[in-house]
Amino acid sequence: MSTRVQIQVRFADVDMARHVHNAVYLHWFEAVRMKFLEQVVPADNDWSKLGLILARNEVDYRMPVRLHDTIEAEAWCSAVGSKSFDLSYRIHRTSGDAPGICAEGRSVMVCFDYTVQRTIAIPEPWRTALAHLVRPLQ
Repeated sequence: MSTRVQIQVRFADVDMARHVHNAVYLHWFEAVRMKFLEQVVPADNDWSKLGLILARNEVDYRMPVRLHDTIEAEAWCSAVGSKSFDLSYRIHRTSGDAPGICAEGRSVMVCFDYTVQRTIAIPEPWRTALAHLVRPLQ
């Protein structure tokens, strides 16, 4: 099961080559990641005690996004380990001359106890939620 978020391309996102700068895609991944995590982490979670560390980000760029494109970001859980899980992403162009996948990516999220400053096993309620949302890579 995936989560999707509409993204507004901002003028500030566009570089001198007149397409979205490569670093902006990580912001879009973050936007959809936060929406996805609403399904996993309880709303009352104290992030200063129990949270996540972003351990890895990957982006594969497929085709450029331009200022007036209509796009959406998609995220899903693609793997679950003992202390970490993978989120996979796609940036879709939904209108214009060439609808399709503009970028794909992956991040590794590590569960972390901020009070003792160490990694921990995925909390059982989170693991249960992830089990219902996992969709292996295609």
